[in-house]
Amino acid sequence: MTMNFSPAPGPHERHLKRRLLNPLFPKPEKELTQADIDNAQRKDEEHLMSFMTHFQSVVQKTTQLGTNSESDIVLEIKEQLDECYATSCAMPGDHSNLKIAIKKLITAIMSAIRKGAAGDSTALTKLDEEDTAREMHNALHERKLIADLMLENSPILEDELTPTLLNEEADDLEAALPLFSVQELELIVKSSQDLLEKLRQEGHEIPMAWERFQLIKQALATKTSG
Repeated sequence: MTMNFSPAPGPHERHLKRRLLNPLFPKPEKELTQADIDNAQRKDEEHLMSFMTHFQSVVQKTTQLGTNSESDIVLEIKEQLDECYATSCAMPGDHSNLKIAIKKLITAIMSAIRKGAAGDSTALTKLDEEDTAREMHNALHERKLIADLMLENSPILEDELTPTLLNEEADDLEAALPLFSVQELELIVKSSQDLLEKLRQEGHEIPMAWERFQLIKQALATKTSG
């Protein structure tokens, strides 16, 4: 039976596909039905509708900003726009135009902030650094693994973090690992080794997962040596 997956799925449908016939997960999806897929798609659509409602409210607040608006209010709205960009990366469908609109709004706000900081070289340098950090932040969220992990209500449950990381493409995993602290990486390394050894004893040899385990160990070694 052919399953109708979305061409541009959202976080719940993506995670459903991660778990499909995957022994790494504590509850791998084995008998997937179209109803399961439909349910995941419904959750993603509900999430998208909630996000769009929030985004529209942020846009409305942006249009109400005036030249005399308090700096705290301006910065709060800018942070909300940054969050909207990150969230949009995880949503189902193509949101290229929405991302362009968010970037334009942030650029307009930053231009106003720069005008207020004219002549203050220290402040302007910090703004340049913030622009660079934002670009890096946005680029990271274009990776679906990071977009899903960073969602406020991520479909990736706590006991599914290690299987998820062991299941990802190497470049996505390497991009995500710096987000974790040394203590978090230590826990992930231990849980990864325990899981892979348990699966090996059960007859599941997963070479790709062992390769990802080595990448996680290397990331921990790099952090602890630095």
